[in-house]
Amino acid sequence: MVPKKSPRIPLELHQIKAHEFYQKRLASGKEGNEIDDWQQAKEYLSQHPRAILAWNLKMPYRGGKRLIKRLLLSLQSLVRVAWKLLIFPFWLFQQIPGLFAREDKDSRTFAIDVVKTIISALGLIATLLAGIGLIVNYFNSQAEMQLTQQRLITERFSKAVEQIGSGKEEVVIGGIYSLERIAKDSREDQWTIMEVLTSYIRKNSPIPSNIQQLEPAAREKALEKLPSVSIPVQAALTVIGRRKVENVQAGDNLAETTDPNKIKILDLSRTNLRGANLNRANLNRANLDGANLNGAKLWVAYLNGANLNGANLNGAKLWVAYLNGANLNGAYLNGANLNGAKLNRADLNRAYLNGADLNGAYLNGAILNGANLYGAILWGAEVDPKQIKSACFWEKAIYTESKWDKDKKLWVAEDREANRREIEKLKRDKNSDPRNPIDCNTK
Repeated sequence: MVPKKSPRIPLELHQIKAHEFYQKRLASGKEGNEIDDWQQAKEYLSQHPRAILAWNLKMPYRGGKRLIKRLLLSLQSLVRVAWKLLIFPFWLFQQIPGLFAREDKDSRTFAIDVVKTIISALGLIATLLAGIGLIVNYFNSQAEMQLTQQRLITERFSKAVEQIGSGKEEVVIGGIYSLERIAKDSREDQWTIMEVLTSYIRKNSPIPSNIQQLEPAAREKALEKLPSVSIPVQAALTVIGRRKVENVQAGDNLAETTDPNKIKILDLSRTNLRGANLNRANLNRANLDGANLNGAKLWVAYLNGANLNGANLNGAKLWVAYLNGANLNGAYLNGANLNGAKLNRADLNRAYLNGADLNGAYLNGAILNGANLYGAILWGAEVDPKQIKSACFWEKAIYTESKWDKDKKLWVAEDREANRREIEKLKRDKNSDPRNPIDCNTK
């Protein structure tokens, strides 16, 4: 029976060593058996523990025990090296008196060289310690500086918010532009500042709730009578429009983020922005639901993906504005200047575009279901078939005079037969059919 192996000797190593003794025995012609080889291997490995250590270090990790054992051995080696380095200077100091006590010149010269070496080493160690101290002080000073800056930003933020709450117009404007400066200095606080400014706009320039209950025609007239935006509100809109989107934290970038749970929306819903100057403003994905933008200036403004559901944009200047994918469902765009505007995939469902200037506007994939296009100017003409047919559900739009249906609560053609004839006329014009029609079902 093969004896049990020592618990400290790995089985694989025991077998390899026993096989080596077996090969030597055969080569020398000696008699014996495998039990003797096994026992001889055990005795050899018991007398040479370093062979076991070397084997364990060469073997791959086998579970957590082997990893811990190897880490402990490495730590033991490091402690030994550190201890030797630590006691080496003391050992040298002990040897120096003996070297100086010798009468031969070489021993004294060697002792002097040793002293010089120790002094140089101590100088080097002092330099290293000083360098480490400087690095530590630098990181500490940076941390203290960041804390100081954060404290100053907090104080500036609190003071700016107090200014916005002031009743004096010039103080409010100063507070608004102070918040803009903070937003530039601290990207972490930018979105909080945007929320403060949009909240200020909603509070100080709201649309009266009773206007929302009126019929469309009466509501349009009521919205036109609302005062233009005040100077402080215009200042807040300017700051919002020219904010740096790239400074927003990860996941907050409105132009790149697609996850609806991460997108942060500028909430300007139900606000009176009549006559506001938003030229080149970045309002991508902003919520302007029911907002009054009557006569607003939005030249080259960015409103991609914005919610303008039911918004009043009558007479607004949207020249070359970016409205790709915007929600303009039921929006009022009577007489609006949409010259060269980008309305690709925009939702113009039941939008009112009576007399709007759509000359050069891009309507690829836009939804025109129930949209009122009577009197609209498209590519220099009242109706341009190619431009219309590039949109989705163009055959359900209104091309003649319309009226408000109180029961259905939507615009309908006043003369349905005349509107049907206009649609049939467009259908018969095969030359205007797009070569690569857009799949409107993917909208």
